[in-house]
Amino acid sequence: VSTQSTGGPNHAADTVVTRWKRNGEGKVVTVEDQPVLEFVAVYRGSTNEWAIPGGRMKPYEKMFDVLKREFSEEALVTMDETPDAPQERIGNLLRDHFNLGITVYKGYVDDPRNTDNAWIETTAVNYHDSTGKSFSSLPIKCNEEGHGAQWIAIDTNLDLYANHEWIIEKVCYHRDAYNPIKTPKRQSSQLWLAH
Repeated sequence: VSTQSTGGPNHAADTVVTRWKRNGEGKVVTVEDQPVLEFVAVYRGSTNEWAIPGGRMKPYEKMFDVLKREFSEEALVTMDETPDAPQERIGNLLRDHFNLGITVYKGYVDDPRNTDNAWIETTAVNYHDSTGKSFSSLPIKCNEEGHGAQWIAIDTNLDLYANHEWIIEKVCYHRDAYNPIKTPKRQSSQLWLAH
């Protein structure tokens, strides 16, 4: 049964927030002479997989607003959960930094909810914290079981939700970072044939 809201493409946005993995001395960790990235991942209990924060666009919603909303809702501690969280600073940081992203992927998503008549197409935008002082300072939502959201190092081949590995691989390429995923390259026409 499809859970898509409309027939044809259902547009979504994925927010890929990254930083450099650092050791205890604050130095960037490298593998094969390339720096290692970490990204904010959210746990999808329905599939028991980690995923990039993201979701569907509402009618007439702007891409920037979807990226900010989905990251805030899925990955950040809210005022209700932590009353002392510096919400104004969080809001300002998100507003300032969400203008600095680069689009790393735009197209079809191999999502388990897709059908022959309705499927998800996403725009994935990467926001990178190169200094470890912007996004790294945000209060990430994580429970005692390690679920919710957390920073995950991209130093081993990851088993992520849908085709999020492809998106992470593209981020590694754009940031000239270590890439353990190295999935076979596929033509965009092959994506549609696979659908």
